[in-house]
Amino acid sequence: MTHAQTTAAPSKSRRLPWITLLLCAATVTMSLDAAIEVSGTWLGGVRIVDLERYGLRFKHIQDLELWRLITAQLVHVKQLHMLSNVFCLLLVGTIVERHMGPIRLLVLWLIGGSMATLISTLFAPPPWNLGTGASQAIMAIAGAGLWLAITGMDRSKSLLLPVTLTIALALTLDLIDAHYPKPGHVTGLLLGYLIASVSERQSRTATRR
Repeated sequence: MTHAQTTAAPSKSRRLPWITLLLCAATVTMSLDAAIEVSGTWLGGVRIVDLERYGLRFKHIQDLELWRLITAQLVHVKQLHMLSNVFCLLLVGTIVERHMGPIRLLVLWLIGGSMATLISTLFAPPPWNLGTGASQAIMAIAGAGLWLAITGMDRSKSLLLPVTLTIALALTLDLIDAHYPKPGHVTGLLLGYLIASVSERQSRTATRR
C-alpha cells in the first residue's frame, strides 16, 4: 500500500454513509405507508398484486413510468422481510459507500437493483410478475463489496463479514422459499460486481488524464 493510500484510508472510514442512511429511512417509511394503505395496518396481509401502484414490470418501462424504478425497490409484501432487508442494506451499504462514495452507491442501488428487479419478473406468471422489494439492490451492493474483496482493494473483516452475511442470508432464504437461488438475486449480485469493476476502471482512466 502506498503512502497516499495509507493517508486516504482514515478519511474514507470517517465519511458519513448518508445515501445508505437515506435509502434505509425511505425503505422503512414507504413500505410501511404502502402496507397501511393496502391493509389498514403496517403488519397487515399484503399480496404482491396489491402493490400494483408501486411495483415494476417491463410494460411500465415501455409506458415511461420510470418513477417505478425507485418505488418498486422501497415497498415490500412482508414488513418483517423489509426490516431484514433494511438491516442488510445498513450493514453492507455503509462499508461499500465509504469505499465507493455516495454517487456510485446510489448507481448500484438504482441501476443494479431496478434491472435485477425487472429480470425477476420474467420468472413469475401474470399478474404475480410484479417486481418489488429491496433485496435485488442489496445484492447489487453486496456484489460491489465482493469485487472490492476479490480485487484486493479491501480484504478486511469489516467488509468481508457484512458481504458474506448478506449474500448467505439471501441465498439461504431463497433455498427455503423457492428451493433455488432466485434469478433476481443472482442478477443483482452479478450486476453489482460488474458495475463496481467498470466504475473503478473509469475512475482510474479519469485520474490518469
